[in-house]
Amino acid sequence: MPAGRPAFGFVPGKTTGSSVMACPPFDLRPPHADDILPYTAFLADPEVSRWLDDSAQRPIPASRVESLLLHEAWSLWSIDCGGRFVGVTSFYEPDLSLSTARLSIVIGDREIHGKGLATAVIGRVVGHGFRQLGLHKINSDILAPNTGALTAHERNGFVREGCLRDDCWREGRWVDRVLLSLLRREYQAPDGGA
Repeated sequence: MPAGRPAFGFVPGKTTGSSVMACPPFDLRPPHADDILPYTAFLADPEVSRWLDDSAQRPIPASRVESLLLHEAWSLWSIDCGGRFVGVTSFYEPDLSLSTARLSIVIGDREIHGKGLATAVIGRVVGHGFRQLGLHKINSDILAPNTGALTAHERNGFVREGCLRDDCWREGRWVDRVLLSLLRREYQAPDGGA
């Protein structure tokens, strides 16, 4: 298992930025082999994959998911909620010369959608990126119709930097990609510290 991928948990009701989260308790841990098949199933669910990158718009075999989860990631964690695997979050495309990385989150278990989990996970991972990894800037991008993901990012202080118009074809129409970022100096830790 690559270094720099510790397990860490979250206490519900903590403040993230200026929002109070009321989500189920969760843990972030290094991925393991038992996550491969459920994550493959999540990615095969059109309700989950439709707002993900183009590569997730066609079937992804379990062998590729295994490579993504267990071998290729720089900083990647499985999300456990209520004792079960519900998704994955990561930093990828690191540019350590600029102290930047991209944030990704996929909550595949649809039963947990809309409960504040994405907002809480993003807050925890962003804090890790600034405090433990020493990042200066965290980037992310979201397809505009994915309003839940946009809200979760903005609740954690992400700022819209721009828009790539008609960037992806989804559900029979062109959709925009919203570019977001958060700088270390803008980050507000849950306890009010930096």
